[in-house]
Amino acid sequence: MWNPKEMLARAINRVSLFQLAASLLEAAGAGKPALRSLQKAIEMNPHKIDLHLQASRLYLKLGQIDQAALHCKKAASGLGPGSFIYWLNRACHGGLKGNRWEQPASCEVGPADTVPEDPAGDAITQINNSGLLLLEKGRYYEALACFQQARALGGDDPAVLFNTGLALSKLTRHREALEFYEEAQALGFCNVELLNNKGYSLFHLGYYEEALSCYEVARQFMPHDLGLLSNLASCYHVLGRADEAVACYRSAVKSCPDDATLHNNLGICLEKADKMAEALISYRQAVDLSPQNITFLLNYGHCLANLNHLEEAQEIVEKILQQEPHHHQAWGLRGEVLAKQGKMREAAECYGRALGLAG
Repeated sequence: MWNPKEMLARAINRVSLFQLAASLLEAAGAGKPALRSLQKAIEMNPHKIDLHLQASRLYLKLGQIDQAALHCKKAASGLGPGSFIYWLNRACHGGLKGNRWEQPASCEVGPADTVPEDPAGDAITQINNSGLLLLEKGRYYEALACFQQARALGGDDPAVLFNTGLALSKLTRHREALEFYEEAQALGFCNVELLNNKGYSLFHLGYYEEALSCYEVARQFMPHDLGLLSNLASCYHVLGRADEAVACYRSAVKSCPDDATLHNNLGICLEKADKMAEALISYRQAVDLSPQNITFLLNYGHCLANLNHLEEAQEIVEKILQQEPHHHQAWGLRGEVLAKQGKMREAAECYGRALGLAG
């Protein structure tokens, strides 16, 4: 006979066993196995506060302050990333550790079949810095080969691990990159650049909550960094947190008011938040800054049409079609405008062209 109380008791006992195993492994210094055991317990009971607190402590020991912050937030919803970082910064006497590898002053790269070398330092340093030069020049495969060579020579320095992850990220090998970022963190290397790039890889792997945690932690140290604000806003947008995405893009626009892409993205978020009049202003600013950009013009035109500014929307459509006469989305927008004007026959012709059914 089915007994829900008995099943619940068994589940609770299993959670307790996994938590106990995690505590024993942690005491033995086996941080990663302890985390695996704890993660199983969390999967069974994701609302148990002490599991998240224990996970936060373990991640902190492994140097992954982004994951520590994430579990800290889950343990206490009132404790935001700012509170966590304040405590962490005090505990660490100065916050995040900086990159010990200096960027070379010169960025000149030799012929394609040679690897530039930095004259100073030992072989591992030279190879690592050569990789940095190649990375900056967009020669990602060669840069990765340099970092792998540095590691093969005994260069398991956390900065080399981070650079390896960065090269893998550039090659869109995000899952591999993530492993190197976490190895670097486990060795005590954690700066804003690592958190931002780790967040980028997590985002592209679809781990949006984890990516958000990286960006939020990094922002505590660089609150006005343009790239970081943009990444954070994108994450909020994907998670459906439109108001927070808008706030990030507003901060980014304030820092860089001449960036048309930021104005366009702010418009998208405002539109998603049903703030159409404000979205229109942002789209107009994007178009003013980049008047030939088809994407910005289309977004502006659609917003005008949604607000029933049909004549202005028609002008935008004509401008797009002058540049690209066969642009299907522009023909679709033209059909939408004509339909709103009650010109159904002309609208049908435009929709046909949008679908590629007419010449």
